Amino acid sequence: MRFTGAPLRVAAIGRTGRGDWGHAIDELWSGVEGVELAAVADESEEGLAQAVQRHTRDGAKPVAAFRDWRTMLTEVKPDIVAICMRHVDCHAEMAIAAAEAGAKGIFVEKPFVSTLAEADAVIAACTRSDSKLGMAYVNRHSPAYAAARDLIESGRIGTVLELRGRGKEDARGGGEDLVVLGCHIIDMIVDLGGAPQWCDAGVSQGGRPITRADAKEGPEGIGLIAGDSINAMFGLADGPIGYFASVRDAGLKQPNFGLTVVGTKGAIHIRPDHVPHAYLREAPLWRVDKDFPWKPIGAEGVESPPANRSEVDRAAERAGWGRRAAADLVDAIVEDREPETGMYAGRTVLEMTMAVYASALSGGRVTWPMADRSTPLG
Repeated sequence: MRFTGAPLRVAAIGRTGRGDWGHAIDELWSGVEGVELAAVADESEEGLAQAVQRHTRDGAKPVAAFRDWRTMLTEVKPDIVAICMRHVDCHAEMAIAAAEAGAKGIFVEKPFVSTLAEADAVIAACTRSDSKLGMAYVNRHSPAYAAARDLIESGRIGTVLELRGRGKEDARGGGEDLVVLGCHIIDMIVDLGGAPQWCDAGVSQGGRPITRADAKEGPEGIGLIAGDSINAMFGLADGPIGYFASVRDAGLKQPNFGLTVVGTKGAIHIRPDHVPHAYLREAPLWRVDKDFPWKPIGAEGVESPPANRSEVDRAAERAGWGRRAAADLVDAIVEDREPETGMYAGRTVLEMTMAVYASALSGGRVTWPMADRSTPLG
């Protein structure tokens, strides 16, 4: 919708050396209608100076600068708080403080938070203050993703049978991949296949099933992780089965990172962070007697002939998806609704991550709603 009224004032929090500014989350707000960046905070003197420089070049309006993000919340009283760092250990504390300070909107870099208890606490704080919280699951805000979703809903690939996702499967493969990159895949699985109903999973370390003794603190404050191989299966509310898998050092150089939606008449493949972002195969995956090409999907649908993308700036494209996510948060504030990738989406992804470990450790199926909010590896 078109924003009217005084611009909403954004305050961005970074943490140089400990998650930095994420995927340039502070820079997403430039060009978003209805907002202005009013302040930045970074405990690093050098990082703060660089942030100020970024946002005052070309004669832009000066931004207030703070070494202490709590002081910034108190003095600036921003309408929107952007929590930019990749490291997760501070996300819950900052989001709760922003809600209690009266922020109308909160934008959080992925992953969401470390534990279900933290997720519940953030949601409770935002509910009390009527704050909208948006997650930086930017792949869901790609125009090509929206077009692919429309093709699925229109029946172009028939009845959806399964959604198969994999991580990047590099040195982070297994537990770290599940949290840091799998969050994008799992979020899309839920969006396209429906809410989780149950989880059956196997997690192994060196070829044997994990135990709690294998748990270790993951990097970037992501919490406890385990396993160098993960295979998880989810029952979804709309009928299909969702899968996520990751094997450490699979040696595939990342073409596997993505989600394939398998239907009775065709398939759609989504490649996170890439352009083209999605492809359509107009035949079932098991049809191998003929050559069925994967056709690129653009903002308007299937591209025929495909656009020339040899000079596409992938980073700029992805930043555009991020701005769409930020703009959706602004619209959610104005329209008093949940953002497309909001706090409940963030909690659901975390629940599914925890369910993987709970199922693997128990050797049985985990069902929803998940009454046990403790960390399975703890």
